[in-house]
Amino acid sequence: MAGTGRISLTAALAVIVAAGLAGCSGSEGATESTTSSPAAQTFDLSKLSRLEDEMPAGFIPYPSQVEKLQHVLVAGVGSVVSYGKPFTVDQPECAVLLNPVRGEAGADSIGVRADGEDRRMIVVKADMPVTVPEKIPSTGCDRMTYNVPDDDHPYSGTAERIEAPPIDGAQTYALKVTIDGYPDPEYYYAAILGDRLFINVNARLAPDYPAQPVLPDLLVKAVTAIRG
Repeated sequence: MAGTGRISLTAALAVIVAAGLAGCSGSEGATESTTSSPAAQTFDLSKLSRLEDEMPAGFIPYPSQVEKLQHVLVAGVGSVVSYGKPFTVDQPECAVLLNPVRGEAGADSIGVRADGEDRRMIVVKADMPVTVPEKIPSTGCDRMTYNVPDDDHPYSGTAERIEAPPIDGAQTYALKVTIDGYPDPEYYYAAILGDRLFINVNARLAPDYPAQPVLPDLLVKAVTAIRG
């Protein structure tokens, strides 16, 4: 990783390796469909491994398998910018976007990681069960400033809401995250199904890399695979 500030995607990578791997007034909100009943569905996390063959050119995937989430890695589940460490947001009501779920020790967890050049990477991860402490706001929180006052390596940056793909029976949202002092943006696409399954696509890409439609397509494919 290019420096200590790049902790959000570093955290996602750590989970996979250790487990087998300006204002709330906007437009790009969380999307949710209630046509189906995800709570009654059966999910197979092992099928996320199908995405190893779906990674874009230039990104080399690693084998993946379902593991039990270790206690030391629980804090990283759903933590977008701080890997479970304390953080602040200039709009406190928007903080849920940076930590939408809570992990559980012993939960099923799987991550598909693919590495590109210059320490860029894409990670697709699924965890079940999770706890959803509060509902993701469907509108607002278009742009927020966050701060992680880590004792050793404090850092800050911005997160802005971007369009997320609608997925039947799931709540989805997406963020583009920047860390002050680092040129590469990070992207975070998330889907919550039945208040128990959490799937996210997290990527660090070159500034000129076309994140759309690659990343939202991966989120849709991940949900489809696990449902299938």
